[in-house]
Amino acid sequence: MTALSDLFPDGPRAGDAGAAVLDDHHTAWRLREMIGEPRANTSSIRPLADTTQLIDMVEAARRTAVSVAVPTDESERTPRRPRRRVDALTLSAAVVAVLAVVAATTVGGIQMATASPAASALEALEADEAAVQNAAQSLKTAHDRLVADIDAQSADITALRGALTSTATVPDPAGGPEDAPLDVSDDTARTAVLAALDTYAAGLAAIVVPDLPREYERADIDEDSLVDVGGAIDGVQERLVALDDATAEARALRTQLDALRPPADAAVDAFAASFGPMAGAAVARYPDADEALRIAVSDAAVRIAGADLWGADGRAALVAYRDAFVALAAEQLRIEIEREAENATQQWGPQNGTQTPPSSGSTDPTPVDPVVPVDPVDPANPTDPETPPDGDTTP
Repeated sequence: MTALSDLFPDGPRAGDAGAAVLDDHHTAWRLREMIGEPRANTSSIRPLADTTQLIDMVEAARRTAVSVAVPTDESERTPRRPRRRVDALTLSAAVVAVLAVVAATTVGGIQMATASPAASALEALEADEAAVQNAAQSLKTAHDRLVADIDAQSADITALRGALTSTATVPDPAGGPEDAPLDVSDDTARTAVLAALDTYAAGLAAIVVPDLPREYERADIDEDSLVDVGGAIDGVQERLVALDDATAEARALRTQLDALRPPADAAVDAFAASFGPMAGAAVARYPDADEALRIAVSDAAVRIAGADLWGADGRAALVAYRDAFVALAAEQLRIEIEREAENATQQWGPQNGTQTPPSSGSTDPTPVDPVVPVDPVDPANPTDPETPPDGDTTP
């Protein structure tokens, strides 16, 4: 056994001479103070399995085991189908079908070989004639629709212009025959819409729809002559070109017609919108009229703003507004006449059968006959305040 002196011949290290020898108990005590008591090393002990019970379970499973047979490759093979016998009926039908196809092919080949060029050209002629008929029918439909639209729009312009001019002004109930009439509609908007309608009408008049080409009829030709059939084909091709040109012209006229309406529509809409301010001005101008008549004028203006003036309903709305305006002005005149008569009666009332008008320092004692009250003059179109004007639905 090797002694420590043999392992360390030089003796202890010089640095260890003055080192204090540490006590293991002191160190353990210091560690407990700093860290705490050491944990108990308690390892879980699992009980051993019951060997006898496991052996019994294995033996019981072995005794009750069922043997499984492994299938062989021979059992998976599909049994062979027995050969079918030849069906005479099916075979006969197949042979007949093949013979029919061969016969049809042979006949078609013979016909193609023996067909004349004139017959083929005649078939091409018939196809071109069908195309001509279709193109002519389409052109006729477009032509008739274009003519009908031009006539209908011209009639709309005439009707609307008449309604605008007839409802533009009315005679002043308070004026004479020589006095200027009252404006029912806005003069600026009315002038603009009439100018737009005139431009619209001039544009319609400038559209000239050409006549339709004459209907195609095949001339008498020799259908067995290639020259005659070829000439007929050339004529049909020329007719197709003419129909295409006429169709393109009809499309151009349709585009020209559709471009005329939008400016007129804008002017008509602006004219309809002007009735709102005009109704407000009329109500303010005749403040003493009955409230029902004032409401009737405002309602008629709203109806015009929401109506289509191109149609009959729009033109009827213009007439209703004019009538409501006339009734409002006549009612105001009637009230003013009654007020003037009442004021005159109060100022020149009878005094003992005589009436002395006021004078500026005059002392003429001559009696003056009393002024006979004058009945108020009825307006040209008297209106009952309880009865709304025509076309007004306000109670």
